Parts: sequence; structure tokens; C-alpha cells
Amino acid sequence: MCYTKIMKVTAVKIKNYRNLASQTVALSDGLNIFRGDNAQGKTNFLESVYLCCIGKSPRTDKDRELIAWNEQSALVSTSYTCRYGEGQIDMVLSAGKKKQIMINSVAVNKTADLMGYLNCVYFSPSEIKIVSDSPAERRKFMDIDLCQTDKNYFYSLTRFNRCMQQRNNLLKQPNVQRDTIAAWDEQIASEGARIVLKRRAFCNRLSQFATKCHSNLTDNGEDLNVQYITQIEGNTVQQLHDNYIALLSENLDKDIRTGFTTAGCQRDDVSIKINDIDVRSFGSQGQRRTCALSLKLAETEIIHSITGEYPILLLDDVLSELDEKRQRKLLMYSGHTQILLTVAVGVDDRLPNDLKYALFNVKQGLLTKQ
Repeated sequence: MCYTKIMKVTAVKIKNYRNLASQTVALSDGLNIFRGDNAQGKTNFLESVYLCCIGKSPRTDKDRELIAWNEQSALVSTSYTCRYGEGQIDMVLSAGKKKQIMINSVAVNKTADLMGYLNCVYFSPSEIKIVSDSPAERRKFMDIDLCQTDKNYFYSLTRFNRCMQQRNNLLKQPNVQRDTIAAWDEQIASEGARIVLKRRAFCNRLSQFATKCHSNLTDNGEDLNVQYITQIEGNTVQQLHDNYIALLSENLDKDIRTGFTTAGCQRDDVSIKINDIDVRSFGSQGQRRTCALSLKLAETEIIHSITGEYPILLLDDVLSELDEKRQRKLLMYSGHTQILLTVAVGVDDRLPNDLKYALFNVKQGLLTKQ
């Protein structure tokens, strides 16, 4: 069995996935650059790797959109190595059917069973929404990371969302049964308490790493601060549970009037500030972009601190958004993590001469190593 200190993808086999040609792509350690014009398949390739890590696309919730036009099924098979040895994840997508997931040729029934085998962090220019958009984007950011490193969190989140849907359905009924609502409140508070406790711990750790990453990217020019914001108070699961129950009870009349649950961890947020100024409200586009990148780089550090390995870093068209100094600082991460980076034609000509990388041309869905 082969052991490695760095988690890495060794090969990706693709068939009928979006516009990508059927092929097997062997990847190198460190930095892999995928160069091509727009709409040639660069982003689709990164998406296929992400799919095998997380079980879903970062761009759509509809698996049917991932299958090539006029085809009924698609396959992505990712081979990888990690500290425990070699592995393979197969993802079979079929029109009108639930996706099939296999780990080392063994079928798994739940996406949760996939979590943790192959970890990744994905960043594209659209990820600025973590900083600039609604709290839902920041909750999604936390949830994806926590689900990759903690299956119990995934299960708690799944149960919480299911219970919340039931509660909201009951609130919409003409004659609301308060006793029935209370039964769901108990389950919501139980799972919600665990979610809040783990999100808080995650954000505390995220703030430490993000501050360092941001300081590095800005040459100590800015001080980044990240803080978890929740309506649920308490330092233990029991305290959080009891306060959660009280909060739901206090807001029940309001919830009945509105027809949905107005309080709880489904409204959590993350405060992101530079030099004590809220970036979402007052930060420039450049500051927001750098903050989002710092958060993503901090993700890699968190996953490493929990698992002992750095995740695969998937970077989609990010160099064009950064000056030369920040490009170099970002690409230095290839020293301890595998990076899959897409660039437009010509961007690679401006890369540092001493940078080592594997280069792939991408044209009409075919990836060719140079």
C-alpha cells in the first residue's frame, strides 16, 4: 500500500459529462494548470472532481444538467491517494434516477458516506458571494466544510432541515396544533444545539487561519476578523437546547402569523470585517474578493488541522482577479497541497518563470497534457 503526506487526485476518468470528451486524465503532484478559451470544458473538469468529493456540483442542484446532451447517463471516476493509501470514487449519473456512488467499488446509499474520503476546497470568482451576498451563502460555506470533516454534523444538519420543513408545513395550516409544533420543537432544538456548537467552534478556528492568510495576501496591510453570529445562546449542548426551546416558544405566535419559523440557527450568519469595518457593507470589490480567497485558504488549513492532510485546492479562473504579487503567494500553496487551476489562454505566459507545474490544453472538451 502506498502512503503519502499529501492527498492528491492521480487520475480522472470521464464519460458523457457535460461537454467533456470521454477520456482519462492523469494528474501530477503540486500545481496542474488547465488552459483554454471559454466554454471548452475547463470549469467542467474541476466540477467533476468536486462532484466526487462532495457528492454534488458547486454550480447546480440538478444532476440532469451534468449529463451530456442527448445522453442518458454519465460517469466520473476519480482515483486518488491519501495518508491511508489509494482509493477510487465512482459517480454514475442517470437521467431520472438517483445518482450512484461507489467507493473502492462498494456502493454507498448516502452522500454522507462519501464525506471525508477525498476533501477539496473550491474557489471561483463567483465565490465572492460568500462575503457580499445573503447569510445563506455564509451558512452554506460553513456547512460544506463541516460536512466534509464531521459526518455527525452532516446527519444533524439533515435531520434539522427535515424537522424544520415539517414545522413550517404545520405553521401554514389553518388550525395550528400547538402540541404538535412543540414535539417538532424538541427535535429542532436537539439538532440545532449541536449545529450551533460546531459552527461556533468552526468559526473560531476559521478566524485564526483567515487572519493569517489575509495578512499574507495583503502584506500585513489589513486585519481580517471573522465572527459567528447566532440567536442561540449557551456554551453547552444542554444550555443551547434549553435556550433554543425558549426562543421557539417565544416566537410561536409570530411564526403562526407569518407561516414559517422566524428564529433559530437557520438564520445564523458570519460577520466579516477588515480593520473593524464590515466588508459586506463598506468593502471595495477588491477587498471582498481577497477576503473570500482568504476564507477559502483558511478552509484548507482547517481541514489539514482536523484530518492531518491538506485538501485538493480547485481554483477556477482566479488569477485574472489578482495582481502578480498575490498570484505568486496563492500559487505557493502548491508546495503542500495539490492545486487544479484553470486559466485563459495567455495567462500562463505571465506566470513566474521558476514555477513548476503540469500544463493541460483544453479544447472542445479534450484535455491534452503538454
